[in-house]
Order: sequence, then structure tokens, then C-alpha cells
Amino acid sequence: MAQGRGSGNPAADVARESRLMRLAALLAQHRNALNCAAWMLSALAAATLVRLAVGVITTGVPLVFYLPAVVIVALFTGWECGVVATVLATVLAWFLFVPPAFTWHSPTHDQVLTLLIWGAVAASQVAIAHFLRVTLQRVLHSETRYRRLLSVASGLLCVANARAEFDSPQHGWSDLTGMPWPEYSGRGWLKAVHPEDHSRLELDALSADEPSREVELRLWNHKGGDWRWFVARSVAVPTMRGAGGEWITSLQDIHDQKLASERREMMIGELRHRLKNLFTVIEALAKSSRDRSEPAVEEFLRRFLGRMRAIATAGDILLAKQYRSIECGALVRATLGPFMEERGSRFQLSGPELLLSEDTGATLGLAIHELATNALKYGALSVEGGAVRVSWAAAPQADGQEMVSFEWREGGGPAPVTPQNEGFGMRLIRSVPGRERSGEVTIEFAPEGFCCRIGFLRPVRANEPMSAAAE
Repeated sequence: MAQGRGSGNPAADVARESRLMRLAALLAQHRNALNCAAWMLSALAAATLVRLAVGVITTGVPLVFYLPAVVIVALFTGWECGVVATVLATVLAWFLFVPPAFTWHSPTHDQVLTLLIWGAVAASQVAIAHFLRVTLQRVLHSETRYRRLLSVASGLLCVANARAEFDSPQHGWSDLTGMPWPEYSGRGWLKAVHPEDHSRLELDALSADEPSREVELRLWNHKGGDWRWFVARSVAVPTMRGAGGEWITSLQDIHDQKLASERREMMIGELRHRLKNLFTVIEALAKSSRDRSEPAVEEFLRRFLGRMRAIATAGDILLAKQYRSIECGALVRATLGPFMEERGSRFQLSGPELLLSEDTGATLGLAIHELATNALKYGALSVEGGAVRVSWAAAPQADGQEMVSFEWREGGGPAPVTPQNEGFGMRLIRSVPGRERSGEVTIEFAPEGFCCRIGFLRPVRANEPMSAAAE
């Protein structure tokens, strides 16, 4: 695994890491009872021989010579053998080297104190050795799991240092790009990135405080002889000191999806263009066929074209965003656009970003056009000083639902008159929440001004952004 720092010689770094991993595997591997006994007897025998050899110089501190043996046994075979080795080392040192040698005798007060200190020191060393052994086992398990995941990953995994440089060969990079190691060492890997995509990487802005980043780029495909699109998802791995560290990057081939998306965008753009042209032709035919001498026909034509524009607006929003849902604020502003050109100050729009289903959004667009037309003809917009306030919201409910509400409120205009019979416009407004759960439409012809409230329940949409009110 590449490290944040190296010796400057990547091959030497790789060789050193390989030796360290072999040593760690030797220390941490599980051993059977026979192997544990062999390690323990060998370590104690070596310590005894060393003490005998040193005996010509000194006759003191025999237990000290057994401490490395106890640590080695605990580190290579586990804490259980370390405890047994501590007991055997105490017996051997007492019998062989504590005067009178080769005898069993009761310890003096000073010897008891020495044995207690020895036991405490040996126990602490066994505990430390056990901790190191368990840590090595977990590290090896993680390393093995990482390498196995790397071998079966559908994309490429690369590890770079804090400066976005490769310090060691990367699995699969040569197969993809045709660049041999060490040609792509350091930042040589940038040669395989399309020149137009270098600026997307923002390598000079790398920061350990940045948890992750994602970017789409083109890499040279050696086998195909062309550029292919990949999405690079990188996560920072800080050092123990919290600085520097590494960047682990996953490269996933999205070339086919990217081309399909571009083709889809072209088709949608063409569809939007054709749809606008179609509505333009219909509007031109309708206007050219009208008879200005017939007021009823003129009124019908005005309403027909207004409703058609409302439908066209909702469809254009859907196609522009490539969604199957319509954003309420965008729909309101687009539908009221013709009415706000000369009366913008008389409209107040407020509400969070709110997605509506395709059917509900399209019907709401027609209803908004109908409300604006009526306000201009009979309501607040028919006189100076009248104003319209449009608001929408979504309030979470206790049962995992949310209550969506839309309100059209007029003020400052003539007192509304309750109609004797509901026309098509009112029926259209009442049909807005028809495809939603618990839909309800409340229409008030209050003296202070006309008011229409539309509400319905729907499941909470976890991925829907709820931003601050957009004025």
C-alpha cells in the first residue's frame, strides 16, 4: 500500500513494505499447541544459555535475562503462553541462579519484593505484546480484505499520496492506459487524462480537510485506442496526526452511460424545439381563424390560448429538467410570467423548493392560469392597488406522510361574488389534487378578497430538497 511518504525510490519502498508484511504475518499467525510449546521452550532455553554465558561476569539479576524470552513468547504465540513462560522463567531463574543454586528455599524479604516487581513487569510486557499481536492480526485482516476487494472490484482503485502522486504501481492502471511503471509515478499519471479535463481535478486545491470529491473525466483507453469517460470518487485518508495522508480513488467506467445521456439530452432538446414549434403553429392557426366581430369567439380564443400556454409551460419545465416531477416554484413563476410582465409588483410568491408529480403539476399550472385570468378580469388585478399572494409549503406528518398546501389569496380588489353555477374554471381548480391522497380544495369568496387553498397528503420524499422560501 502506498504511503504518504517514501524514500524517493518507489521500488525500494515496495520491497520494504513487502518485508514488513511478511514479518507481520509471521508474528500474528495462529499456532497450534505443539508450535507454541516449541517457541516457549526455545525462547527459555536461549535465555538460560545467555545467562549461563554471562555467569562468568556476574551472578546477579537472573530474571532480567528471561524478560525478552517472555515478550517473544507472548508476541509470537499469545498471552496464554506468555503467562506460562513467565512462571517457567521464574522457576528456572530461582532454581538455577539464585544462591544457593540448584536448591529450593524460602525467599527473603528482599527476594519477595524482587519477585513481585518481576511479576508486575512481566505481566505488563505480556499485555503489551498481546495488544500488538491482536493489532497486527486485525491489520493483516484488513489488508487481506482490501486486496481481495481490489481484485474483484469492477473499477480501478488507486492510492496516491497527499500531493496526488503515485508512489507505487497501481493495480490495473497499466492494463487500462498502457503506461508501464514507473512512467506514471509521481504525477506522470496525468498523461493518461484528457488535457481538457485537467482543470476539473483541481489538484492544487487538495486538502486533508476535504472528506471526499467526485469528478468526471476522460482516460486514455489503451486497448480501444480512444478516450473513455470515468467517474473518479476520492476519499482522504489522514495520518494518525490528522494531516497529510493518502487519497484513495475509485475509477468507474461510465462511458456508455455518458454517451447515452448526451444522446438523450439532444433528443430532449429536439423534442422541446418541436413542441414549441407545434404550439406556435396551433396559436398562429387559431389567431388567423378568429373573427373579431364575434366577442364570444374572441373570449373563447383568449381562454383557449392561455390554457394551451399553461400546458406548454408545464411540459417545457419537465423536459428542461428531465424529471418526472415539476418544481412548484418554477411552475408558478413560468405560468404567471405573462401576467407579471406589467404587474410584477402586485404579485408576492413564497415557498420552499417543492416537487410535484407530473399530473398534479400540469393540472396546477392550468388552475393557476385560470386563477390569474379571473383575478385580472374580476378580482384583485382588475383594479389599481389590488395584489395577489401565492404561497406553497410541505409539512411533515407523524405517520410518515407530508401535507402539501398551496394558497392563492387576493386582496385590495372588489368584493368577490359567489357564482350561481360553477364553470369549467372552478371544476378545473377542484380537480388539481385529484390524483393525490386526501385531496381537498377550499374556495372562499370573502369580502376582503378571493382565496383558494389546495391541500393533499403524500409520502415523505427523502431526496427532495427543502430550501428556504424563495421570494
